[in-house]
Amino acid sequence: MSPANHRKSPRTSDTPRVDTAPATGHRWPAGAVVTGAGRGLGRQIATMLVERGHHVLVTDVDDAAAQQAASELGERATALALDVRDDAAVRAARDQIIAIAGRLDVWVNNAGVLFTGPAWEHDAQQRRLMLEVNALGTMNGTLAAVESMRATGGGQVINIASLAGLTAVPGEGVYAASKHAVMGFSLSTMADLRAAKVKDVHISCICPDGIWTPMLHDRLDDPGAALSFSGKLLQPHEVVTAVGKVLDEPRLVTALPGWRGAVVRFGDLFPALGLALTPFVVRQGERTQRRMRKQQQGRRGSAGAEPLGVGAERDARSLRLGGCRGKVGGDLLDGQGDRRR
Repeated sequence: MSPANHRKSPRTSDTPRVDTAPATGHRWPAGAVVTGAGRGLGRQIATMLVERGHHVLVTDVDDAAAQQAASELGERATALALDVRDDAAVRAARDQIIAIAGRLDVWVNNAGVLFTGPAWEHDAQQRRLMLEVNALGTMNGTLAAVESMRATGGGQVINIASLAGLTAVPGEGVYAASKHAVMGFSLSTMADLRAAKVKDVHISCICPDGIWTPMLHDRLDDPGAALSFSGKLLQPHEVVTAVGKVLDEPRLVTALPGWRGAVVRFGDLFPALGLALTPFVVRQGERTQRRMRKQQQGRRGSAGAEPLGVGAERDARSLRLGGCRGKVGGDLLDGQGDRRR
């Protein structure tokens, strides 16, 4: 399918082309692309990249959200309506940022879709949507970026995966499958790059636990999302910080929080034990959901009250099981309706 019409934000039309060969020998920040950047985590990542000096192509399937985000980010941001499933549209987005900034330095695959519940409860359209946006969309973006970066002296691709890409996740089977695909594709493509003696193109995966964003507010009554509440709920800025660290020092896989990633990987060594412990972890997540619902109800209309996310993080830190099959979804993030990040 073709992307919706795309436009620059009102303040970007006169953005100068970035010098791609500074006299110092260091590359000036040039172009960056962030998918699913109209709101939430993607928007915050785009903000960080603008602050680092990049010109950012703010893409989102929601054109209005992309336009609003780019307008607020200022002259170093350009909006683009983009469906990441459309390979031709993704490559056109790449060409657009190169035309604006002179070179593509960073591509962040952040767009994602989530439906919860057992796989047999999803219809074919829901299963296809999760696989195509989460997995195929990431492949499209990565390959478009790598093609350019190989020809222009390197760059970095950051794929926002999930702890669901490292383990089994009851209630999110198809979603977990899509994130496992992201991990397998990313690491295999890195192996191919190194086998081809390409040393200056890097692909990194960020695997967060549940992230406290407005999307999670909608999941407090969703039993299929209980595992998202069974560990430490991350704040978006923690994921943005991790992305910044990977940009400074490329790393193949970053799990957030680190201890949770270690527990998940340990659980995969003993899958029967992990599956046996899963019901206990789910019940812990359900208790956290109930506690947070009460907090939310008590805080409505209370001026100056502690933000719900702060209490939720404290509650989550009190959990002890940690979940050998542990969690989920760095991508319970932003967006409306079809659960796009």
